[in-house]
Amino acid sequence: MTRSTAHFVAFAATLALMALAALAGPADGLAGPASSHAQAPNAHEPPPEAVEFYAHGRQLYQEGRYREAAVELERALMLDPTSPNLMFNVARVYELLGELDKSIDFYGRYLRLLGPEETEERGRVEATVRRLEGARGEVGAQVAAPPQGDASALRDPQPLRSEKPGVADAAFWITASTSAALLLGGTLTGVLALGAEKSTGNFVVGSDGTFEDRQAIADRADMLALVTDILWIGGGVAALTSVLLFALRSHTVERYPGADADVQVDLAVLPGGGLFSLRGAL
Repeated sequence: MTRSTAHFVAFAATLALMALAALAGPADGLAGPASSHAQAPNAHEPPPEAVEFYAHGRQLYQEGRYREAAVELERALMLDPTSPNLMFNVARVYELLGELDKSIDFYGRYLRLLGPEETEERGRVEATVRRLEGARGEVGAQVAAPPQGDASALRDPQPLRSEKPGVADAAFWITASTSAALLLGGTLTGVLALGAEKSTGNFVVGSDGTFEDRQAIADRADMLALVTDILWIGGGVAALTSVLLFALRSHTVERYPGADADVQVDLAVLPGGGLFSLRGAL
């Protein structure tokens, strides 16, 4: 095998590796709403019907139809009974309706769903329960005003977050562009090396010049071949680096209930578990 043939075989092999790497794109990760809290990667997802009841309840609530909103939220809670978000919002609607017994009951269930680390939230809800118990003792079923904030607004659910493999950031694109430039430069110098090598083979001492002239052309062919090797090796290393930069990292996407598209929000070094919390205002 001649030197030029060996160069083109190496170049073809490099391009084949890059093509295979490009085909190995990230698989779409599948993610759905977790039931309420921050979830472990294998935690269950709420049924789609629960999300539909929740959305309908929110709409009714915004229209001031609290009684109907409570019915829809309780339907969602029956399908997803361990959701702190649903439990809290049912308690809040009954508080605004003035049904303090039901509100206190659902706030109590909500407290049992909170994790031990959520001390601030636990203290806030316990204060609400004490306020409602005091109001119940003084005015019966008449609800006391919320201690702060707008009583017309419930908490919004937080979006679900999930990890998807593959990060095409600035480092990836710089490395990939460098790889392409090196491989292109190696191709050009390879063509020039082939031309110089062919000229050396066709050179006739005497009619085309002296032996020193022929040797100069041969030296130029060798130098171009060396530069070609360096550029192709550098391009191959840069290509492999860009593939690793893409494949070994992941990005986090958020999806709100009912949303049609994912939104990339941040980057992670390694793939992690999905995270979703339905706790918050409607």
